[in-house]
Amino acid sequence: IIIDLRGNGGGNAELMYTMASYFFPEEAPASYHWLDQYTYDEQANDLVKVLKSGSLPARLNKEFEIRVGADLGKESVEKGFRAFMIGLGLVIVFMAVYYRGAGLIAVSALVMNMILILAAMALFRATLTLPGIAGVVLTIGMAVDANVIIFERVREFLREGFTARAAIEAGYDRAFTTILDSQLTTAIAGLVLWQYGSGPIRGFAITLLIGIATSIFTGVFATRVFFDWQANRRGFDKVSI
Repeated sequence: IIIDLRGNGGGNAELMYTMASYFFPEEAPASYHWLDQYTYDEQANDLVKVLKSGSLPARLNKEFEIRVGADLGKESVEKGFRAFMIGLGLVIVFMAVYYRGAGLIAVSALVMNMILILAAMALFRATLTLPGIAGVVLTIGMAVDANVIIFERVREFLREGFTARAAIEAGYDRAFTTILDSQLTTAIAGLVLWQYGSGPIRGFAITLLIGIATSIFTGVFATRVFFDWQANRRGFDKVSI
């Protein structure tokens, strides 16, 4: 049973929307009775009296109570977007400071990743809700994680005495399998959420799946194009990483 009581400009509470569920024997289907657009508080009082009278065949136990303000959804989305921007800024600063030139390449790929995600969501007419923002934030972490794996591999080969060009090629080749495995396992979880979830959960899953695809493209292939372009320049013998 769902009861929605709202004050009318500070006046008496009004019953705006009620759904009452009735139970029948197993051979009869369940039936739902909808009461919409009632504006008289007598309707709410009558329902309260029925609930308190003890005439219902089952005992009612209060599981939880949620009070939602009119601006809660808007405030939640704004806070989620603010958290997204703060997280993105911190990631950009860390990558630029710790990995220097390679970090700037990763930042460029990250911006491209965000553009592709928004473009894909616009293509599928998806709405960016709070769970969707959470999926985008998670995508940032996965995209950066792919670049971190690649860059650390390149550093290892540079310490072993590889040339800059050879270290880049070996680093990407060795890191690709690890990145693909991690992204595929996350994609499987996203597919399960999309298949069996509903509402916000499916929205999160869709954003996550789009982010996985774009992260693989930008984190592995797009950054590789940048490094290959640098490696093919005349006089290239050192990588800033």
